[in-house]
Parts: sequence; C-alpha cells; structure tokens
Amino acid sequence: MQPNGIHFEILHSRHLPQLLSYLSALSPRTQQRFAPHAFEAEAIWQFYQPEQQHNGYIAIEASSGKIIGYFVVKRSFLQHDAPRLQSYGLRLHPITDFTIAPSVADDWQGKGLAGPMLQFVLEDIRQQGAERLLLWGGVQQSNIAAVRFYEKHGFEAIGQFEYAGMNTDMLLTLTQST
Repeated sequence: MQPNGIHFEILHSRHLPQLLSYLSALSPRTQQRFAPHAFEAEAIWQFYQPEQQHNGYIAIEASSGKIIGYFVVKRSFLQHDAPRLQSYGLRLHPITDFTIAPSVADDWQGKGLAGPMLQFVLEDIRQQGAERLLLWGGVQQSNIAAVRFYEKHGFEAIGQFEYAGMNTDMLLTLTQST
C-alpha cells in the first residue's frame, strides 16, 4: 500500500534529472551510506545498461514531483561480496538471488516510507523469480535505525565484516507470505 500523496515507480531514463537532484540533496552521511554507484549522470547511465542487471525503484512525492526514495536492485549478487557471503555457508544463485541498496531522502527517514516501498520492490522481484534478497554491502552496525528496519521486515543477520567500521550482512528469504 502506497502512503497518501506518494507513488512508487520503476526508474526510467526520463527520471534522470530528478534522480540527480535527489542524490545531490542527500546529506553527506546518507550519501556515504548509499553508494551502489557514483552520483554523476554518466555513471548512472552506465550503471543501468542492460548487461548490468540493475533496476531502480523510486518513490515520488505527488505534490512536488520530487523523488524521495530510491532503491537499487541487482539480479544476482555482487561478485566482490561472493567470497564473504560464501564463507557464511551461503550457496549463492545468480538467477534467484537479488541484492538491494535502499535510500530515503533525509527529510523522509523514519516516516514510514521505506516499508511500503520495500513491499513494492518485493512484489516486482518475486515476479522475476527472486527467492532471496541480500543487502548490498551489508548494513553499517552504527546505523541502528536501518538495522531495526531490516529486522522488522524479516531480514536475518548472516555474518559480520569490517569495512569503514563494522557491518552486518543480512538476507531476506522470500516466500509467498513475506
């Protein structure tokens, strides 16, 4: 269910100017926590080339037309994360594993946007055959609100690693009841 005055969409090239505006308006702290791609137009264009298997999902505030949430999903797992994920005993699958990097505009964090947006994404990736959803680069343990959000939505911690602080790898097993 979408919150009043907000609609969710799959990202299209026509959204690029809005997306660049969204990304540049993020606080330095939020930018640091969300880094699946650089924040320049060319980098984003390259990121969304078909062979990359990335999809973007956006939340748009109807009254302003501004993007207020942006989730990136990759079909498969990140190759550089594979050894770490496999060290936990996880058997990775390039077709049924998906990876997500969510972000929400600073003014909208903690206001109930991310949960419905996650459900929108889950509906779409289930139709694509997703069976598991991994966090892109894990979640920073210092980001307590994010850790609680993932736990509330059924993600399970599968391991920890250090990269610019301590991080937790988490995954969500997708079933019909999720």
